Amino acid sequence: MGSSGNQRDVREMVNAHLFPVLGLVGTVCAVSAAISLTSIGGQAARWNRCYDTGVTYLLESRPQLKQHANAIAANFCNGGAPVGKKSGAS
Repeated sequence: MGSSGNQRDVREMVNAHLFPVLGLVGTVCAVSAAISLTSIGGQAARWNRCYDTGVTYLLESRPQLKQHANAIAANFCNGGAPVGKKSGAS
């Protein structure tokens, strides 16, 4: 009978501390996700600024590229080569 009472005490101890521990784990996960999303949001803002500036520049400086301005700006902001003279052989 002594071990049954001991198991009950352990079970009650676990049940008493389970909710606060799970709450703490949930809070840590939420804070971690918020920190991750902050850096992604900053990157998206920089990309949008690059894209808007690129489209504006292309429409003002090279109106003949109007139909391709969106694609060229997206390519440049994703790390592609800027529009200019062709490089390489022929």
